Amino acid sequence: MKRGNRKNRSEEKTARKGMGGMAGQGDLIDMTEAIALLKTSRPTFYRWLRSGKIKGMKAGRQWRFYRSDIEAFVKGESPRIELAADIDPVIEILRTRLAESGIEKVKRADNKVRDVLQMAIALGAVSRASDIHITSHIVPGEIHGQGALRYRVDGVLHILAEFDIRLLAPIVEECKRLAACDLHERRKPQDGRIMIKLTEISPKLPDMVLDLRTCFLPSMFGEAVTFRILRATDVVRKLGDLPYNDHDRERLLEAIRMPWGIVICTGPTGCGKTTTLYACLQEIARPEAKVMSVEHPVEYMLPWVTQVQVRPDLGLDFPQILRSCLRSDPDVLMVGEIRDRDTVMGCIQAALTGHLVMTTLHTDDAVGALVRMQDIGVDPFLIGSSVKLVVAQRLIRKLCPKCATRTRADKTGMQEYVAEAIRGGLDWEGLPKRFRKAVGCEHCMQTGYRGRTVISEALKVTAAIEQALKRGAGREELRELAIQEGMLPMLADAMRRAALGETSVSEALRLCRVR
Repeated sequence: MKRGNRKNRSEEKTARKGMGGMAGQGDLIDMTEAIALLKTSRPTFYRWLRSGKIKGMKAGRQWRFYRSDIEAFVKGESPRIELAADIDPVIEILRTRLAESGIEKVKRADNKVRDVLQMAIALGAVSRASDIHITSHIVPGEIHGQGALRYRVDGVLHILAEFDIRLLAPIVEECKRLAACDLHERRKPQDGRIMIKLTEISPKLPDMVLDLRTCFLPSMFGEAVTFRILRATDVVRKLGDLPYNDHDRERLLEAIRMPWGIVICTGPTGCGKTTTLYACLQEIARPEAKVMSVEHPVEYMLPWVTQVQVRPDLGLDFPQILRSCLRSDPDVLMVGEIRDRDTVMGCIQAALTGHLVMTTLHTDDAVGALVRMQDIGVDPFLIGSSVKLVVAQRLIRKLCPKCATRTRADKTGMQEYVAEAIRGGLDWEGLPKRFRKAVGCEHCMQTGYRGRTVISEALKVTAAIEQALKRGAGREELRELAIQEGMLPMLADAMRRAALGETSVSEALRLCRVR
């Protein structure tokens, strides 16, 4: 017993040392005493502890808490956050950038870390960022890391501030608290969600709600945080409002008006595939048609669409939900993403039994979707019989209307790409050739670009392409045949926008290099 008492006293000393030796916080108490003070149940106490509402630490296998922290929680106060480095420089940078954007007053939070997060989210909203990244990286020539706050605007990352690596842990902790994630889980990835009304940060911000899909990922110098910004007040755009070229829009409208078959939208992450599928659903959803979607996650709620959320933690994956949807007698199915053979076979089965199916794939171009399905293990004759259209797309940056200037085209540097675009069917001679270049101003944050538009190519699976698939045609043969059958390649679409002065030649070639 004496040895046990000595061990417990040693653990308490360790706990005091682990809490930083902070004076004036009161006595350490164990979990039983803390639960008694709060007059709650043990499961509820554990839930508060995981969510960060209560702050404590482990001493061996036992939890210890400062009595003052428990009493503060009873009074409705947030947990204290101790900082090992100065966070004021980050606050000053954010405050300055917000002031430059016309947001001079921001409501103060109850701690400086929350102030940083609120201002970072507000800046993300006013700068049109699609996501916010809080990460760490190695400092060249040093053995320690450095924290960084970056924003992705128009598809390109911009660094706003670097900070002491010792600030990363408390910032991540506050992010987890806001996202309702487990503060004490640092070895595994976690996903969370934050809903925040901008006017609660500053009355000068737009009256909208931001939906922040949050991801925590362990890394070498601490956890990395990514906020994907979804604006809950945004309206899902109609297909006619999406900036497709007329040729590809007509092909897409024709495909989604068919009674059955598969329509695939392909491209990298963040290229607008979900926006396109939602616009297609808006086009065809009506009371007399049963439209269902399987998504991960459901991003926007749509009228007359039964939307189902994938829940891998409960065993509800794409194939299982897809099978259940087929038993629900739908007319139209939207499957968020094809990831495996079971999912693609479910889509093919649905299409061949009289359903219109819309889905996405991650491939470089339209032909790549047909090749990828074969790689997954689908017989070519099934692909040719079920797939009606493949739309590949990218988001290309538009030149800033305030500072872009006219320029002459570099004919020697463009010759190869223009020739390829012409071979793809582009009427180059009929274009006006209003070339412009990026300059940079305050309106576009000195980048020369503001906003993005879409470039695309639409491959219609005709009888000729179906026969080519059945005889085992390769990628290049399929591409040449698709162009002969009327597909305008993505490079041609990009060069068309450059000639019209919507984007620069360098931006067009950055996204569509000829292989």
